[in-house]
Amino acid sequence: MKKIYYMMLLALVSMTMVSCHDWDSPYPYYYEDLVGSWVSEYGHDYYGEYDIYGYDVVRYDFFSNYTGNYCYYDYYGQYRSIGFDWDVRNGRLFIRYYDGDSEYLYYGFDDYGYLILSTDSRFFQYTAYRPTGMYYEPAKTMPGDETSKVGNQAGVERAKVKVKSVTKAIKARDEEAK
Repeated sequence: MKKIYYMMLLALVSMTMVSCHDWDSPYPYYYEDLVGSWVSEYGHDYYGEYDIYGYDVVRYDFFSNYTGNYCYYDYYGQYRSIGFDWDVRNGRLFIRYYDGDSEYLYYGFDDYGYLILSTDSRFFQYTAYRPTGMYYEPAKTMPGDETSKVGNQAGVERAKVKVKSVTKAIKARDEEAK
């Protein structure tokens, strides 16, 4: 009888330890953290950080019903918007745009509360998006050629560089513009 009691106690302790493992999850963010509007501010690659300015700036509006808008300037400088559906699966952000594209991104937040989107789990190359409030604000308020708020907060000056799209969410330095 004692042996059965100890076996049951051991099983209970092991089940408790397994259930506590979720608290140490590498994906501690909830979908509510994504809801709102996010504007691209800066990027990072193997050369370091750089600011994203002018027509290279994009905006994401994540709605609480798992839909959203992707706003950008096209090649001719025209303001465009594409709707999308989004979901968080296994700690990754899945976006299916209404134009047929889709992205499966790693996401997180930096020390300033900026949304970080990356195609790789180590966040070697990423784009940071600053919060601009809730999605009901006008999308036309995308920033132009202004100074970086993160650069001013951190006291860091980053180079102004020309960027290109790797995906809709990720911007990279344009190597031809150097």
